[in-house]
Amino acid sequence: MNSKLVSLFCCLIMLVSFSGCTKVTQLVKDNQPTKAELLAEINEEHQRWEAAPAADPTPYLRHYDDPADAQKYFDYITDTYSEYDAEKELTVDEAKADVNYLFDALYYDYALYDYFGGHAVFDQANADTLQEVQSRDSLTCEDLQKILVSHLTFIKDGHFNINQDYPSEKDIPFFFRQVMFVKTDSGYQNANGKVVASVDDHPDLDELFKRSISEQGYLVYYPVLLKPATFDGTEWEKHTCDETLTVHYTDGSTDTLTADAWSQYYKDLPKGQNTDLRQTDGIPVFQFNSFDGSFLQEVNAAAAQMSNAGVSMLDLRSNIGGYEEVAHQWINRYSHQRVFSTGVRYSVLSASLVASPSTSKTPRASNDNILILLSGKCSASSAEITLDLSYNLDNSLIIGENTNGSMIGNAGHIELPNSKCSVTMTSYSVYLTPDGSDYFEELRGFFPDIWVPAKEAETLAAKLMENLK
Repeated sequence: MNSKLVSLFCCLIMLVSFSGCTKVTQLVKDNQPTKAELLAEINEEHQRWEAAPAADPTPYLRHYDDPADAQKYFDYITDTYSEYDAEKELTVDEAKADVNYLFDALYYDYALYDYFGGHAVFDQANADTLQEVQSRDSLTCEDLQKILVSHLTFIKDGHFNINQDYPSEKDIPFFFRQVMFVKTDSGYQNANGKVVASVDDHPDLDELFKRSISEQGYLVYYPVLLKPATFDGTEWEKHTCDETLTVHYTDGSTDTLTADAWSQYYKDLPKGQNTDLRQTDGIPVFQFNSFDGSFLQEVNAAAAQMSNAGVSMLDLRSNIGGYEEVAHQWINRYSHQRVFSTGVRYSVLSASLVASPSTSKTPRASNDNILILLSGKCSASSAEITLDLSYNLDNSLIIGENTNGSMIGNAGHIELPNSKCSVTMTSYSVYLTPDGSDYFEELRGFFPDIWVPAKEAETLAAKLMENLK
């Protein structure tokens, strides 16, 4: 038998071995919750964060060498966005001037300056950056950008970037969907009833197996792994997972699983539209890609309309954030009541520590209908604050991928004078969530309640609603 036939034969064997597990069996159907049971389970998961201890704001407060330094904020922050030429040549002196300008701006303007180490850390980074610049005979604006980013990897702030190049990696999800699993009293079982005994290198099965939706629209479980990835424009390319999973069953058999490839998901709105209210299998789906106050009326009108639907979806998979107040208004209009956030926004200026109301002292918002919030790795900032609000609204389901992880700060802007590098940095305030990384973690984001690839979330969510009684 030649090598091509051998390869074909092996592929057929693998397909046969997995085919029984990808079919919806009676075991899968028998382990489907009702809608009421699923909502009760997720409501309980959300509610436990109401009693979680609040984050301590003290480490975030700014400490200036001179109180008057706080007033120099306006010397650097700007609305100017000049044309950026990555190939423009800079002299060493011009590059050094930009480096010093940036680190001065970080001291005066960056809300997380003290949190990420203050003078001890930033002064060292400044010196190391200048040393590398000084070693160059010449460099372009892009060269300077990359040098700066390489010396700022200690900044774990999802907003912070230089020309959309982020110094810290963000966690992306990989789905292992060759075999569907259900969770029973016996543990995790594949569709044919085999009980999972262990998975190599993953002792915590509850952490590995995530609530998900099968292609047919049934609630199942799949292994999901988070892996760090660089967000410098390459996130739009296809990413593969270098890890396989070997699943051991109690009968002695095994399955070796590989992950689906991942790439960033983003869906443009219809041409000329700020928002899109559509229907998927009879379910209203509302999408807007930024929290822009200029079309607040459209956003609020859609929220009011959706509030009358038994099931509706808010599509935040392509929403990169914006004006926070829009998030609050949308949730309030949808629910016909004020919904409080779990997180708290603080001013970091020590002279004016300000906190928003804590949900631990406020009633949970009731909701008789089902609100599905679709999430993806593009869901950032105010989109994540919307998810934070949804935790305090009954019958809210987050379906999709973990979010961007850009909620701790906000988006001030400075521009370097010679290179015209655009720097986004958090200014004056931080958004703190309850202690406990299971809730939210910067750069990782929120976990969804039900994990599915962002591209498939709308379709699979509709199928699930149709299948559940």
